[in-house]
Parts: sequence; structure tokens; C-alpha cells
Amino acid sequence: MWWKKKGKEEKEKVVAYLRSKVFPWNFIFEDVEEAAVEHFVPYAIQMCEAKNIDKGSVGEEAVKEVITREVREAVDDYLFDPEDKEMIRMHGKFATIYPFAFPQCLAHVILYRLGLTLEDIVDVKAISDLLGEDRREIRLREHFIRDFISRNGSKAMKMFAKSILDKKVITAGGDWIGRVGDIIFNDETGKVEELTVHHLRGTGLKQSQIPMSDVRLNMYSKNIVLKSSNYRR
Repeated sequence: MWWKKKGKEEKEKVVAYLRSKVFPWNFIFEDVEEAAVEHFVPYAIQMCEAKNIDKGSVGEEAVKEVITREVREAVDDYLFDPEDKEMIRMHGKFATIYPFAFPQCLAHVILYRLGLTLEDIVDVKAISDLLGEDRREIRLREHFIRDFISRNGSKAMKMFAKSILDKKVITAGGDWIGRVGDIIFNDETGKVEELTVHHLRGTGLKQSQIPMSDVRLNMYSKNIVLKSSNYRR
């Protein structure tokens, strides 16, 4: 199939970008079509909502570190299984450019929610010159993404609540322990605090609550990945 050939080419490019000295900015400055941005921005908002990334949650000195970590995790999710059928169903024609479009949207959503811009945390001129990218195009794309973010915040959160239910919960070691049965919000802030997990038979548990601080949401397949390999609660 066409997407398998295209996926192989993209995977090789992704690995090369990961090894580059200009990571993660090579992913963030990659030229992607506007339609892909419109598709992935709601998923990026969901990610930030789930991780409670908002004003005051991250100091300005730590923003680079947060963006670098989030981009690496997003790309690692893709490399784990680039032909995941659930991912292809979710993202359709945009599946093969996920590692470039989603991290770019995610970085801009993080900055937007923290009240920052790219130029607040990185020398755009220096990196764009190094990558051979047009600074004007980078700025225009940033403005386009930020405008789209401002118009899609509430819609994205509704998508998150609906789509995460019944998704697999997997340990860091790759063991499937159950599925998401419910989402627990903080009544005062509206933030997601915990997930209720319905465990598989034989795990020794029927149901448990997992705090969001203990999980990593995989926006590539929507599965929940625990930070621990030996989860017992």
C-alpha cells in the first residue's frame, strides 16, 4: 500500500532528525501543510490539557526542556509502531507526517498556553539559517497555528474526554493491564486529575484510579502508557 512505502521513507527521515544537533527545532520548523496543522492542533491541545500545561505550570527557564521532552516522546510513540492500524484510522492521510506536524503543533500549543512565542525561548534567525528555512514562513506558520489554537480549545477537550474512554492502559514495559473506564476531573479547576482503569482478568485488580502524573498519553494511538513497568495499586 502507498502509506507503507511512504511510512518507511518518513521513518528514516525521523530517525535522522532525532540524531541531529538541532533537535527538536528541526521537527518544529519543518514545513507542513495547513490542513495537517488543522488536524493535529486539537490533539496537541488535548495533550496539554491532560498534562495540565498552562500558565504558571512551567517556568520560562524550563520551557525548552519541556518542549524537547514532549517532542521526543511524540516521535518515540511513532517509531514504536509506525503502521499502527488505530493510528491510521485516527489520522488518515496525515498519519505519515505525524512526527513532524504533531510535535510542531504541540510546541506551539505549549508556548501559547504559557503566554510565550518561539522567539521568547530560541534564536529563530540562527536556527532557521542553519536549517535553511525561511524565517518569514516560520513566523507566518506560527501566527496561523496560534490563531487556530485560540479557536479550538473547548472543542479539543470534548474530543479528549470522548476518545480516551476504553483505550488500552499499558505499563512502561509494554504489558497491557486494562482499559480506561472513566475520567475524573477536579470540580473547581476542571482539570483532569485521575483515570479509572478497569483491569484485565488475572491482574489481581478489578478497578483502580491512576493520577495523571503517573501516565503518558500517547497521541499517536491514544493509548495510556504508565511511567512504571511494575504497576500495582
